[in-house]
Amino acid sequence: MIDKTQMRSLLVNMERTAEEVLQRDAAFFETLYALKSEIDKDPHVRSAMQVLEATGHRAFTSFVPRLNIRVRTENDVLGLPHPAESSCALPSEHTREVNDELRRAASAVIQRSSHRQELDAIINEAIGSSDSFERMASEIERAGYEIVICIDFSPYTRVHGVDFAMPQRQLPQPPNTGDAVPALRLSKSDLRFLSELKIRADF
Repeated sequence: MIDKTQMRSLLVNMERTAEEVLQRDAAFFETLYALKSEIDKDPHVRSAMQVLEATGHRAFTSFVPRLNIRVRTENDVLGLPHPAESSCALPSEHTREVNDELRRAASAVIQRSSHRQELDAIINEAIGSSDSFERMASEIERAGYEIVICIDFSPYTRVHGVDFAMPQRQLPQPPNTGDAVPALRLSKSDLRFLSELKIRADF
């Protein structure tokens, strides 16, 4: 029998171990940013971005996949609390609607992307190769519980206040289909995520 304190300690250590394993997995980051590039090139995402930027807002898309280790019991699913992403206070109903559309468009790309399935496979293989993770998982399973690994690809946007350096009359032109693929843009959230995982972002 595992009490609540022991269970929480195991979940904390399992999530930490999983993160440490992924820090060393180059395939994880290559596939992660291939997915981000796919989001950035999506016509619906770019359209929503242009509408926001045309009104002087500085906006970008980003996402941080998280591993949530949960334990299924007979009556419940137990897991660690994770703070929700704070949302910006947007100045108008129209801006909020465009921001919501941007989130939906990014989410749709993630749902249908083959890179998501690749990330699922990479994460499962990486975690399964960790002896430390497997020992903790076995302890929980011997107590009669089932481990559930939840991979959360949470798309979100950050929309900042109006940038007065950009006159609102200067509307960006929609891209032509023959345009070159834009360079990958890393947001502050992306850079912070990489920094936390001790990954240098030399792009």
